[in-house]
Amino acid sequence: MPVDELRDRYTGVVLDWLRETRYPSPTMLDRAEAAITDRSTAEEYVGSLIDHLEEDRYPSPMMVERVRRLLNML
Repeated sequence: MPVDELRDRYTGVVLDWLRETRYPSPTMLDRAEAAITDRSTAEEYVGSLIDHLEEDRYPSPMMVERVRRLLNML
């Protein structure tokens, strides 16, 4: 299987995991960000993070800062 397809599969798995995990670890978030290679996937990822922020009454300051930083990069 070509590397691009493997990378896409890996990124899909990580994004699916993120959607299903209530409190993703910073390590897994770092790995997800490192795997993203295109804007549409980056936007999907940031959208997933924002979903997490909306679900928590008191969101993690780390998560809020991560989203802010990523939005500035898009």
